[in-house]
Amino acid sequence: MLSFRELSLAVDPKELRVGDKLEVMIHRIDDQDGTLFLSERRARALKTWEKVIEAHEGDEVIEATVTQVVKGGVLVDLGMRGFVPASQIRRQPVGNLDELVGKRLRLKVIDLDHKRHRVVLSQRLVLEEELNAKKQELLGTLQVGQIREGVVVRLAEFGAFVDLGGIDGLIHNSELSYARIKHPSEVVKIGDVVSVEIMKFDPEAKKVSLSLKHALPDPWVEHQDKLWEGNRLVAQVVKVTPNYLLVEIVPGVLAMVPKGEFPTDKQYSPGEEVEVTLLTINQGTRRITGSIQHVADVSPEELAQYAPDDVEAGLADPLATIE
Repeated sequence: MLSFRELSLAVDPKELRVGDKLEVMIHRIDDQDGTLFLSERRARALKTWEKVIEAHEGDEVIEATVTQVVKGGVLVDLGMRGFVPASQIRRQPVGNLDELVGKRLRLKVIDLDHKRHRVVLSQRLVLEEELNAKKQELLGTLQVGQIREGVVVRLAEFGAFVDLGGIDGLIHNSELSYARIKHPSEVVKIGDVVSVEIMKFDPEAKKVSLSLKHALPDPWVEHQDKLWEGNRLVAQVVKVTPNYLLVEIVPGVLAMVPKGEFPTDKQYSPGEEVEVTLLTINQGTRRITGSIQHVADVSPEELAQYAPDDVEAGLADPLATIE
């Protein structure tokens, strides 16, 4: 005798026909009339238990469907019940567990109770192992100078992190744009797909420095028609010191106005617009000197002593150490 309650979830009683074969086990014999009580559910569970043990010993992946949400996680149908803790479903916290009912998970056994035939499984372990394998594969193909496509996943004060397909790289603020920026949100937002150049790569630390601006038009080329000695432009002050002013003459190109070429009795502040005459332009070093008020003839030697490192277009080391 096989009662419906001894059928597993894999068997629909409405679809059973005379002549169908089922794998069952005898779970009880009536002492009086010798009736055999059969169970397809228990036979499947016993067979499944053996497969679960094999999968655990062989570190194999098992696929199972979520059947029910319980306290602390979900139950899955392996041919027997298995438990997946909520913390072991994904790498990130799961919001609504009810959405998982009916969905298939790829799992590995992380704990077995042989006496009670209970099994605890993890999909998170499978996902993390796959991610690590993907990282190792990616690490073997990365090279300095490559152009890669990635997705912006996080913004920090000092730059933007981009997922290259398993490994996050950092675009320092100085490599996001040729122009000076205060925060990466001025250039990118989370979810943006960007093309970046690999500037520096440490395979052991799994750290990658990236550049976005190298994929953008070079302002020195783009604004070449404005970069000639004697040209007068409206610029924006970006830095004020006692010996020089640093001004942005066109987006992404800076010029240094040395002491003697701006009125010392005037107070300048970042963001202020000023009119600047370009005095000298060095295409090799990409350094420009200018004058707000040409009050003195300054020799190239005198200009050089005031030339700060940040007057170059990049403003910062493109291979800046990842923070």
